[in-house]
Amino acid sequence: MEQRRPDLVRFLATGAVVGAVVAVIVAALGRDVPYVNGLEEYLLFILIGGGAGFALGALAYLVADRPRLGS
Repeated sequence: MEQRRPDLVRFLATGAVVGAVVAVIVAALGRDVPYVNGLEEYLLFILIGGGAGFALGALAYLVADRPRLGS
């Protein structure tokens, strides 16, 4: 019986979305930063959180696909 392969795009997209959601929550609960527009703060947090989630999704994919890679 053939094993199912994990889908890379789903891992990356899920990681990016979860990272962005966590970043929005952190930005909403954090203190206000002087001299920074609220929208800019949210966008910066979303960019950083989404990128970090994207990277964690890639790492999770490598762990999930490890048996197929031969390690």
